[in-house]
Amino acid sequence: MVETRYVEIPPPAGPLDLSRPHFVGICGAGMSALARLLAGRGAQVSGSDMKTGQAAAGLEAAGCQVRTGHDATNTAGASVVVWSSVIDAANPEIIAARAAGVPVAHRSHVLAQLVAEADRSVVVAGTHGKSTATAMLAAALGHLRPSWAAGAAPVGSVNGHAGSGLLIAEGDESDRSVAWYRPDVAIVLNADDDHPEVFSGTGDVVGTLTDFAMGAGTLVVSADDAGARKVSHRVRGNGGTEVVTFGESAGADVRLLSVVPTTGGSTVTVLDPGGVRVSWTVRTPGRPAVLASLAAYAAGRVLGEEPEPLAAGLSGFAGVRRRMQFFGEVEGVRVVDSFAHHPTAIAADIAAARELAGGRVIVAFEPCGATRVRVLGSRMGVALAAADEVVLLPVRDAVSTPAAAVVSGDGIERAAVAAGVRVHEGGGLAQAAVAVAALAGPGDVVLTMGVGEVAGLGALILASAARSVALV
Repeated sequence: MVETRYVEIPPPAGPLDLSRPHFVGICGAGMSALARLLAGRGAQVSGSDMKTGQAAAGLEAAGCQVRTGHDATNTAGASVVVWSSVIDAANPEIIAARAAGVPVAHRSHVLAQLVAEADRSVVVAGTHGKSTATAMLAAALGHLRPSWAAGAAPVGSVNGHAGSGLLIAEGDESDRSVAWYRPDVAIVLNADDDHPEVFSGTGDVVGTLTDFAMGAGTLVVSADDAGARKVSHRVRGNGGTEVVTFGESAGADVRLLSVVPTTGGSTVTVLDPGGVRVSWTVRTPGRPAVLASLAAYAAGRVLGEEPEPLAAGLSGFAGVRRRMQFFGEVEGVRVVDSFAHHPTAIAADIAAARELAGGRVIVAFEPCGATRVRVLGSRMGVALAAADEVVLLPVRDAVSTPAAAVVSGDGIERAAVAAGVRVHEGGGLAQAAVAVAALAGPGDVVLTMGVGEVAGLGALILASAARSVALV
């Protein structure tokens, strides 16, 4: 979740009848994962969305009924109507359900119930890397055929699956709903100053993640991240929850010993709590993917699994869509797609791209969210300055913003230029593609970065680069 309106999520009213759920905004990342999971369990799933296309086709193939647009009649026959924090309370389907006496539940209420009903459960939380760690853990435990729901799909797969009674799920902190979950194992990857539309700062994020962690039997937590360490310190002080740490820090229970770069990734070696060295391959470049794999391995060990199958599952994992995903290459220019939109993640993915580049790193960045850009824009610009060239696209709003609150990317540009990088105007996708193609040369890595429309930029860049070469 990039930016959401601030909403009050009421406590769950009681057990939900999930036999015929209707999802308002079913094509959203978190909603579609739950829809797939429930459909795989035999529920009659329906949903609606303003934008459907390929996402809707995939859901329909999974057994869901998807309607384009929101209409009061869409909720007929539903046992519960499910909304997410991007859905306005004035949505006609929400209004119709309440008028008809049909229970209306936030998506976190559905996930909380699934977590409570599971034989065993793991919920992955943190400001950055949740989708990657969730999918990695599902891969590491693939021999157990787990059920899982993530905010992004692994390469060549989908973002939710119904399997055994072991449930692995991504917990979204952006609207504080992560605090509803009571898993057997809670994972906290990090705690950063994010979602300024909801949180007052890092301390506020730490508080919410602490509430979540204290509801678990075991907390698997980063020993390296400052915010995560605060969470673990509070949990240890409260008692009742076992704490298992991972990271490069000397005292970590699962300790990173070495990272050896490979083509497009790395070989990771850790010291297992049992005192043996264990290695696996991470097929996504960058430190965040390495640390996500440590979290997955540590959680697998907490669940009682042996090192060898966990390492084998991690080595076979191909990565997550839009998380430093190799998109294509033309005339020596490689295009890599990144979901990064927070200063910390921007800096980390540019550093990862630098590992791949024989030449320069060129970033095409689409900022998202008026509040996020207003509060974090300067830090975004400084982070972008680690690139050699930046093509800046217009700010995209994740949720509707009053005209008076609309912001531009000028603050990002000023900070980036002051930090020493050249910034080029991106305009729309077509203009950005032409600008990048004109800048890029053999050996360069182009990083398409951000959320939303920028996901389609890679194909345009490759086509523009090919045309530029043909015209020479």
